[in-house]
Amino acid sequence: MLSSLLTSIQETESVQSFFIAVGPLLLVSMAISSMLFFFWYFGFTLSEQRRKARWWLVDNIGLVQQYKDLDELLDGLGQKTSVCKKCNNDKMQLWNYQQEGLLVVRCRSCKMNYTFTKEHNELVQLILSQMENATKLVNILVRYRYQALGKLLARNLSIDASAMRSEINPLEVLHFTARKERLRTEPVNDIHVEFYVV
Repeated sequence: MLSSLLTSIQETESVQSFFIAVGPLLLVSMAISSMLFFFWYFGFTLSEQRRKARWWLVDNIGLVQQYKDLDELLDGLGQKTSVCKKCNNDKMQLWNYQQEGLLVVRCRSCKMNYTFTKEHNELVQLILSQMENATKLVNILVRYRYQALGKLLARNLSIDASAMRSEINPLEVLHFTARKERLRTEPVNDIHVEFYVV
């Protein structure tokens, strides 16, 4: 029993002496390899991602410009749209669309839907013509939101991508502010009625 205790004490002392003798060398080698990895990742891989993202943006600048044009069209639609009839909120977002001429807008507060047709408003047709490319661009942004391409797109489109989920409806990103006052229909004046007697 005493011999096994002495053997275990000697083993403990030999392990301790090993770590005391070799420990600093192990720490230095781990630090150097970690620094080399970080230099490789941040110096080469990350800069390569940024370069590819910039080239992608140059190649697809038309998509970005169409998105910005769509944003201006939505501002114009907001000037012709009144606040929500249910809750008086002026924050609206796009919810659905059909290329045939149907645009669904949703109140961001109470979730009430409003439907516009191309006959109802001339801006709707212009908006619908750019919806497919805008949703494509937002889907790319969502897919790459943690990479250099997603961050560059978010910065160029002025979109906060940090709160986006992968299952987000891309139309939720497209929103606008409606007019503060409700649109009133003007009373019809100056009606001339002619009576005919037979």
